[in-house]
Amino acid sequence: MPEAAPRLPGTLSRRALLARGAVLGGAAGIGLPWLAGCAAEAAPRTDVPVLVGAITSEQNLIAAYESARAANASLAGRLDPVLAHHRRHLAVLKRHYVPGSGDRADEGGAIPQAGAARIPAGGRGLAALRGLEDRAAKARTADAAKAAPALAQLLASIGACEAGHAMAAQGDAPPVRSRSDAAAVQTVLAAEHAAVYGYGVLGARLSGTLRETAKDRWNAHRARRDELISILSAEPVATATAYRLPVKVTSVNSAARLAAALEDGLVPAYVGLSGVSSPDLRAFAAYSAQRAAAWSARWRARAGAGAPAEAFPGLPAAALAPRPEPGE
Repeated sequence: MPEAAPRLPGTLSRRALLARGAVLGGAAGIGLPWLAGCAAEAAPRTDVPVLVGAITSEQNLIAAYESARAANASLAGRLDPVLAHHRRHLAVLKRHYVPGSGDRADEGGAIPQAGAARIPAGGRGLAALRGLEDRAAKARTADAAKAAPALAQLLASIGACEAGHAMAAQGDAPPVRSRSDAAAVQTVLAAEHAAVYGYGVLGARLSGTLRETAKDRWNAHRARRDELISILSAEPVATATAYRLPVKVTSVNSAARLAAALEDGLVPAYVGLSGVSSPDLRAFAAYSAQRAAAWSARWRARAGAGAPAEAFPGLPAAALAPRPEPGE
């Protein structure tokens, strides 16, 4: 693994990644739904059934957390922030839910009531909730491939939040068969370059099991970097000589905080990538955002740090406030 290097220019900050994600619509040819013009009136609203599924999922998660809270009031301090996230997810998804009318009435679909939830108390209940979060996150990966690009970003962000709650993102990334010259791919590649560098720095200061974990993550990011290079149909952005790291590594805890920060920096880049036109790239990006969020949560727990407060990690603000399409 490379040793630490002095602070030099070339770092992509989290704010810069978020800003770049917010403009990907122009750079990568993504059209937000309210910019699509009157032609949208004739297009089938395939997003509606996807939204119904996501809304149902959030309703069920809310019911599960409320059940767990009722079963063990002492867990309220841990459950309430997560419950607040899901309530925000539900509110925003419902703002996007605009069923068809007139000739398009069949594109709607009633939203089912929340399912009954019986969550056991204590540790078994927390494990059950993590399992529900993991399954919900997997569903958001599939949804990102089906939804229009702008909605896919919202779903990818929600899935990343859920994977962070679960502290897991199981399985392998969906396969990518497309090649792309989108700026979003270059943004993710630049973020992976920074993650590879950062894990090299922190891994050199760990030992034992933690060092092996950091080495595994270093190798995983190297593999993801190489996969992104294979996806690009343009000259890939080069790695910088060194990167400005957000945490100075002086102990095991600071190494864990740096690892969490590196994973956090990947989330907005992958959420941005989930807004490209290729469904396979959207699913790959949604899963990768979840993977980064899950590992961030694990490293934060190791460092004794609190969970991120964001309900929509890495999401451009415009994706939270849709406007109805013409004719709706």
